[in-house]
Formats: sequence, C-alpha cells, structure tokens
Amino acid sequence: MNGAQRRKAANEAVFREVNERIEALHRRFEMTEEPLQIVCECDRIDCTARLDVNVAEYERTRADSACFFVAPGHEDLTVEDVVERGEGYVVVRKHPGEPQQLAAESDPRA
Repeated sequence: MNGAQRRKAANEAVFREVNERIEALHRRFEMTEEPLQIVCECDRIDCTARLDVNVAEYERTRADSACFFVAPGHEDLTVEDVVERGEGYVVVRKHPGEPQQLAAESDPRA
C-alpha cells in the first residue's frame, strides 16, 4: 500500500472508532431495540453519509476486524470486497495482507 492508501485506512479507523462510541452510548441508554445511526466508514474524509444498522448486525460485523460499514458506492474494490448488502449500506471486508493488517491494528475491540 502507498502513503495515500495508508491515510485512507487511517480515515476508516477514525470513523470506526466514532461508531464504537455511538454504539456504547446506544447501550448505555438501553436503546437496543432501535437501529444504530452510524457514520459511513469509507475512506473519504469529507463523507457525511449516515447509515441505519440494527444492533445485532453491527455486533456481528464488528466481530471481524477486517469488516467496515459503508454507504453504497463508497467501497474501494482495490483494497476491499463487498461481502454483504443491507438496506442503505454495504459491508466490506479488507483484502488479505496489508489492508487486513492495518484494519486489525486499528480495531478498538482488539
């Protein structure tokens, strides 16, 4: 991966960390029956897309540090594959090698 791709990975890590904080507040206020409204975890620093994801789906996806939630059309097939499509979002999984390694190193749950 080049420097630009590493910066993009850092952007994704920041958005994932924001979503982890949103999810923690969601649990704290016992809102588990309501969908999470999270931010798109794409590599675009100026992205403002919001995604509605149910808590069970969020937790299932978070179990794999190589997976991220992005808005449809925000996937980068040079470093990730679409592994699931939901209503208004897609789940992408980083390619093996450096993309997965960077995702694992930045995983707040690891």
